Amino acid sequence: MLFTFVGCSGVGKNTIIKDLLEKRPLVYDLLPTVTTRGMRPGESQGNPYKFVETKEEFIQMIESGEIYEHQEIHGDFYGGSWKLLNAKLDEKKVLLKDIDVLGSNTLKEKFQGAFPVISLFMYVNDVEILIDRLRKRGEKEDRIAVRRSRFAMEMSLSGTGDYLINNIVREDTGRLVDEIISCETGKKAYRLADTCEAPDMEMVEKLTREAAQGAAMARVEMGFNGKEILILSGADRYYAALRAGAFIQKHFLNALDETIKANEAIDAAEFLK
Repeated sequence: MLFTFVGCSGVGKNTIIKDLLEKRPLVYDLLPTVTTRGMRPGESQGNPYKFVETKEEFIQMIESGEIYEHQEIHGDFYGGSWKLLNAKLDEKKVLLKDIDVLGSNTLKEKFQGAFPVISLFMYVNDVEILIDRLRKRGEKEDRIAVRRSRFAMEMSLSGTGDYLINNIVREDTGRLVDEIISCETGKKAYRLADTCEAPDMEMVEKLTREAAQGAAMARVEMGFNGKEILILSGADRYYAALRAGAFIQKHFLNALDETIKANEAIDAAEFLK
């Protein structure tokens, strides 16, 4: 299974990936992206990217068929390598990949039916927060300007992520993402919070039929109390999408809210029959 981390520059994708790799090295592994951009302090070959020196070398990799998808971002090329992917799949670990939103959507289409690709779209509420993070990591102003220009486009595609996560506190986001992956790999249904309205079976069945016919499903709001992930609202839509095998986005406004309680009376399995 592959989990892609998408979102605007400076949102913290690689930081969360790094934390997860350090926390569970026997479970997680990095799927490096091939890139022509320069290496930053703290990076090394293969971590978090496979660096190539010239665009000409990258283009040769495309022409030889080694690159299965690629994008040009901020003047540099980024792409996925069949050689790296196949080697990592053989290791049977959960793969984590930092990639732009367009590349992630391409992977979902390309690998549909072969293996699951789950996208985690990370965001912050204010572009100035991202700009401040970019400056703190030493980005030059001309590069920051280019990255700022993509903000609106990338945010306009935030609805394509399987999960939408507001990355406020690094540690909280890391715990949430680790729990999301545990649930996804275990194929568990999320339970209801005690404040969430219980699903109505007639509505679930109606929405299930609509979802199976391709109707779009509005996202559901989710919460994490440090122990389990719970549905805060939109349970009808969530269970209908699950039953139909349809896409529905799960949105976390806060990565961690320890005040959320579970509704012990609701058995999720009832809605998946």
